[in-house]
Amino acid sequence: MKADLTPLQKGFEPLWNQITMLFTEHHFITIVCAFFAVLMTINFYRFLRSISPALVGFILLMILALLVMHWTHTRTEPAFLKPAIDQLAPFFPAAPGPPGPPPRVYP
Repeated sequence: MKADLTPLQKGFEPLWNQITMLFTEHHFITIVCAFFAVLMTINFYRFLRSISPALVGFILLMILALLVMHWTHTRTEPAFLKPAIDQLAPFFPAAPGPPGPPPRVYP
């Protein structure tokens, strides 16, 4: 006996569309990675502190620097940081746009 899964597929379709829309935006994936990096730093806090207490601060500073560079690249910074990111933006390349049309091949 085979079960009919079409109602289940129709029910999950709006959810799947939202998930695919989130993951097509690369800045969402970047922020998720930064979140996991912070969680890993918190979980490994005792180990990092046993090596060097400054190592914890250094790793958190690196995560903050990556987040600021991400905001500068994608221009998704919070409103209160807009003036600071506006000053940094000319020193970084702009985010890539959509690809243009393919080059025309002449016979």
